[in-house]
Amino acid sequence: MGVKAEPLGGVGAGTSAGNSPGPRRRARRLVTDSTLWGRLESAGDMGTLAVTTVRRAAATPRTWMAEAVVELSTAFRRCIVPLAVSHTVYLIGYGIILIGAVLGNIGVIDRQPGAILLIWDREIATWITAMIFAGVVGSAMTADIGARKIREELDALDVLGVRRLDTLVVPRVMATTLAAPLLAVVSLFIVIAVNYVVGPLALGFSHGVYIDNLIQNIRTADILLTLVVKNAFIGFFVGIVACHKGLTCKAGAEGVGRAVNQTVVLTFFGIWLFNSVFNLAYVTVFPDAASIRG
Repeated sequence: MGVKAEPLGGVGAGTSAGNSPGPRRRARRLVTDSTLWGRLESAGDMGTLAVTTVRRAAATPRTWMAEAVVELSTAFRRCIVPLAVSHTVYLIGYGIILIGAVLGNIGVIDRQPGAILLIWDREIATWITAMIFAGVVGSAMTADIGARKIREELDALDVLGVRRLDTLVVPRVMATTLAAPLLAVVSLFIVIAVNYVVGPLALGFSHGVYIDNLIQNIRTADILLTLVVKNAFIGFFVGIVACHKGLTCKAGAEGVGRAVNQTVVLTFFGIWLFNSVFNLAYVTVFPDAASIRG
């Protein structure tokens, strides 16, 4: 009598001093927090989708090929004009005016063609092309699948017994995996052609010097690894993120808009991160690639 009973389990089980949550409850709240848990769950689902997509793409019969060709053509047509304009403008401003001035000041202006080749195929051809690709193709893909979901077309496919993964995801992911390196190679050819026309006239060396220095700096590893393989991984990543966000978007136009925004932000961050790590690993494995020949 006159003694105040403690809550069952003591103070540490429920609250600590000052009525703040105990350590066990704080840990539980951290794990079950909707935002954190949703991000972890989304990352896990994207990993599962990536593995399943590769398995379904490798399985026979490969019925996704015809649809993938159509998606590849659509992606190419959507990106080629902004790709050509952005690379041309950036080449003239950065590659000819800025880089040309720097090389001219140190007396090696004739090495500009090789420097531009190395800079573009390792770095700029990837991040300019990938930004355009993710912003145009990735967002359009998310919007298309998200619109199908809110119109209940995905549910109709399930009722008809059609696998949405084989019909919607695999062709699009395979198309993005092929389209990204193809667009990167095309962008490099555009840069070489524009630089061949404008560079010698602006910087004061002959077209013969341009071709000679360009040939000396062509490396097979640059073309295969930093241009083709790296951009193929980036295209696969963009396709997986776009399809996952479209399949899991919330109902309504607002849900589709948020899914498109998440696709763009996530793919942009992933592209920058992967590109930086890949280039660092490439230069570490091939240290001679850091030098310009000529």
